[in-house]
Amino acid sequence: MFAELAAIGSALSAINSTIATLKESKQNAEDAAGLLGKFSQTAQRLDKWEKKTKSKRPLTPKEAMDLSIQRRKIKDTENKLKDHLLMMGMSDVWRESERIRKQSEKEHQQYLKDIHKKRKIRKKKIEERLTAAFIVFSLVFLCFCGWYIYEAVQKKRIETVKERLEQAKERQRNMRKCGRFKC
Repeated sequence: MFAELAAIGSALSAINSTIATLKESKQNAEDAAGLLGKFSQTAQRLDKWEKKTKSKRPLTPKEAMDLSIQRRKIKDTENKLKDHLLMMGMSDVWRESERIRKQSEKEHQQYLKDIHKKRKIRKKKIEERLTAAFIVFSLVFLCFCGWYIYEAVQKKRIETVKERLEQAKERQRNMRKCGRFKC
């Protein structure tokens, strides 16, 4: 993860150095267009990394900080690139790339919103399933406890009846033997 962010950072540094070289040498529009393509690829790599990471889990504070730093670097590089293209008289190239980038960012934000909704729905489903499992487990446990208590009560009743029967037999024996309940 951090290696990907570092790679994106190094790509941005390379783009910045290329911008400086372009400013010094006043090279042609093809080089500027190639640089614009490199820049958009780097921004897309950062978006892709964010999508991949956020689809699995939320970002850690360190990852969020690194992401914001890389976003700031991208914004700085974008401003330098814009200045250079406008100075070279290629404002149409810049406007077209800006339109495409904004569309891409819009799609990226929509994707992140969709992920957030899906994550909420998945979390709700998991909570519902856990609640249902807890209820089923609780009912099974209560049924088992009820059955165990019923068996214990039945056993106690049988023992009580046996004791009364023994007492009645003993009284009858005593009555036959000595004429009283207790001899």
